[in-house]
Amino acid sequence: MPKLTVKDFNLSHTLLCGQLFRVKKIDDWFYVAAKNRIFKIRQSSEHVEYYGVGKKFLTDFFALDEPYGDILSQINKDSHMNSAIGKFYGLRIVRQDPWECLISFMCSSAANIPKIQLNLEKLSEYFGEKVRLHDFEWHIFPRPGKLDDYQQILMAKTGFRAIHIKKANDTINDAFLTALNKLPYPEAKKALLQIPGVGNKIADCVLLFSLGFSEAFPIDTWIKKILQRLYFKDETVSNNELHTFGVHYFGKYAGYAQQFLYMLARENK
Repeated sequence: MPKLTVKDFNLSHTLLCGQLFRVKKIDDWFYVAAKNRIFKIRQSSEHVEYYGVGKKFLTDFFALDEPYGDILSQINKDSHMNSAIGKFYGLRIVRQDPWECLISFMCSSAANIPKIQLNLEKLSEYFGEKVRLHDFEWHIFPRPGKLDDYQQILMAKTGFRAIHIKKANDTINDAFLTALNKLPYPEAKKALLQIPGVGNKIADCVLLFSLGFSEAFPIDTWIKKILQRLYFKDETVSNNELHTFGVHYFGKYAGYAQQFLYMLARENK
């Protein structure tokens, strides 16, 4: 079984921080669905052991080539962030498939993580191909154009989200999504907001978790609560104001700050 020496990396924090959803843990192995494959991975003190992908894929997927120390030094602005970094050190922002990321967060509207996971599992089961890794079977997530049956999308328990998922399937392709990372952040976000069913939070999640826009700062219920509590003395603040605060206060790597705060918020729920 191949091994990769890693530092400044925590596999569990990275996989379970709400940025991707098709992850299963069996014994001490994490199984991860990523575009057209599945792989398994586990971590010891100094390395990860893996199967199903190569070293280059892992380095890119888990962003192990990013300057982690520099990132943390830039976002570590106060005692709140310092505490969050201490608790969740090694959390990395993954570079997942933009299409799956888009549909995942379209499913996240008014939903919790188990509900999102259910939607994605059903969509994969109905529309995706079955793949096998040793004795583990799973379905890969369907590519753009494959989510072509509205009734089956509804059967995946997507509810009011189904119509937007179908429209995205009919109008969006991989080329459109991958071209976004060549645009400045405001323009890339504006392009995503043209997709029916995509609001500010979903757009920022796609930009942050799949397209490399580390300055994106998604505002969801958890982030809203913890920002108001830690930085605004429990006052009610609009999502737009919170977004502006996060981007300007934390800077270039605001998205990393968002993830540490998200983990802190979830811990204190």
